[in-house]
Amino acid sequence: MASAVRDNILAVFDSLSPKQRRLARFILDSEEVVAFASADELAAQVGTSAATVVRFARSLGYDGYPDLQSAVRSHFPQFRTAAQKMAERVAGGNSFSVGLREMVAQFGVGNVRQTLEQVHPAELEQIVSALCRARRICIFAGGLSAGSALLAEYAFSMLGFSARAFTEAGLRPLLEISQMQKDDVVIGISIWRYIGSTVEAVQAAYEAGLTCIALTDSPVASITRYSHHTLFATTEGAVHGRSLLGIVALVDLLAAAVAAYQPERSVEALQRIDAVYRQHGHLQEE
Repeated sequence: MASAVRDNILAVFDSLSPKQRRLARFILDSEEVVAFASADELAAQVGTSAATVVRFARSLGYDGYPDLQSAVRSHFPQFRTAAQKMAERVAGGNSFSVGLREMVAQFGVGNVRQTLEQVHPAELEQIVSALCRARRICIFAGGLSAGSALLAEYAFSMLGFSARAFTEAGLRPLLEISQMQKDDVVIGISIWRYIGSTVEAVQAAYEAGLTCIALTDSPVASITRYSHHTLFATTEGAVHGRSLLGIVALVDLLAAAVAAYQPERSVEALQRIDAVYRQHGHLQEE
């Protein structure tokens, strides 16, 4: 999202009506639609009227929707325009062409690159410092995000942390939070469509005084209200839905940063785990 458009929306977001917030969220999360769709088409996507779209654009300081659209297009990544053309060819029947493979690759590479470019070094340092102080790390996620929570659990466990992923709603996550101590860390992973139980768990941890880290795809996602640190992922899917590659990149980045922050602890943990695997015959020898 073009920074000026994003900043303009965030500046007024709290004062918007529920319908306007829905439109704002969609614009923030779906710039590829804004870049190519008419006001009528955007309105249909959100379930509102074209007049509302135009008024919203003007409330942000733009002359109208075309002016807002131009602002988005001015920073629109080039790989997406190429992807748009690829998608049109797929719709025309060229489903298994080389172009389709190129489109998927461009989306994947673009998601990872944009995600990592958004990480501020100072924010990353604060997050890593909090993780390294933690006695326990709990990761909450649901729906599409659940797989990345299990990846995070594995990554931190391999580095010697007491890490646990919770991917289902219910009492267990709240009981776990009640047993955590001051320096422990909660990570919430929440991308569109946002799962209520994930946000509720992070909110409970936040209110309990625990350090909360959010991995999400939107600056107006509900989980950001209850996080001390937030990292944003680009999650555009090549065809439909959302991609987890940006979130996976963030998990990999955090694990790599923690390992670099305290290398001796990390190496010792990996050696212990490798020894256990070999002792109990869990590794297939070459």
